[in-house]
Amino acid sequence: MNVKQKMATTVSELVTRIKNYKARSYYKNSCFQGHCPTAEEIKNEKVKSLADRLEEESDKETLTNVLEWQERSLSFWHERHPMLTVFWYSLAGSLIVFVIGFTISFISFIISHARIPAFQIPFWDSLIIAGMLGGSIVTAFTIGWMIHSNRKIPVWEGLKNVFGQSLSLNFFLENKLGICRDYAKLTACLLKNLFPESEIYFAYAPSHVATGIKVDDQLYMLDQRLPILTIDKWKDYRHQKTRKRKKLEKLKEKALENADIKPFLSRSSVPFDKGALANRMTDLLGIGKKPNDESTRVVNIPWYKGSIMYEDDELVNYSLARRLKMKILNELVEMSQVIGIEVNRQDDDLIFVVHFNQ
Repeated sequence: MNVKQKMATTVSELVTRIKNYKARSYYKNSCFQGHCPTAEEIKNEKVKSLADRLEEESDKETLTNVLEWQERSLSFWHERHPMLTVFWYSLAGSLIVFVIGFTISFISFIISHARIPAFQIPFWDSLIIAGMLGGSIVTAFTIGWMIHSNRKIPVWEGLKNVFGQSLSLNFFLENKLGICRDYAKLTACLLKNLFPESEIYFAYAPSHVATGIKVDDQLYMLDQRLPILTIDKWKDYRHQKTRKRKKLEKLKEKALENADIKPFLSRSSVPFDKGALANRMTDLLGIGKKPNDESTRVVNIPWYKGSIMYEDDELVNYSLARRLKMKILNELVEMSQVIGIEVNRQDDDLIFVVHFNQ
């Protein structure tokens, strides 16, 4: 190999390294929330074992299993959701107060020709920042002790995870505690194992992130609990207050890629039909029509904002029927006892009225 070839090879390798570095840097920075899995996390043995257990013959069964397992097995970690924000904001507030106070004091010293060192910290600034930092530290260890007492998690391990941007998958799977970005990362890892050739996306709403998968040109969202939603209805539900459209990103090997959400959104609006929905659930659950028998009993199963989230779609209907079955069994009613289902609407909520024989 001559000198020119060596130089060309060296330059090519350098360009490749720069591109890889930029890709990794972009991936890291774009996933500041901590929801993007690494290659090692996707290959995590516990994740692979769980994926094998959740896999079924059809896509709709497998995807519904993923979401039903999450709803049954995982709990939202309420200490982690607000405290992480409060803690970092308190530290940022300490720094801002110090910088503003020091700047004002320093300028006043300059104007009055006071000869004191520029690095000298005014007394009141010292008192304020010491109080805020001390309060933040006390708050942090109080939270750690509360987690230890309530969750039986060691203090240091609880602090490390409750304040961390990205939760360890092993910790998440072992303790079954996480917030939306932890759910999103685990879901992405499971989907990459179950559907390695499918396109995986992250969709964003105010203070929220969820994972989606493309199936037959439709984007379906798996957001912590059943049912599975189309991106169109998920967006309507999550953005109902602000109506602000957030970005959509596709999960790549070493980076996130911006994606256009418009092709996945419906261009037509189908009126909600509660009678048709009741028939869908009745057929999917294999139960008969409601008889005119006053001796039957009923149990009401609510679906918060269900009329906003529902869309007459095969995958949505199947996962919704599985949700309904799970809720019926939770009421200690056997499916063999169910003889009919009705659907009522209260504002944006849906109420499934399940008739059964005692």
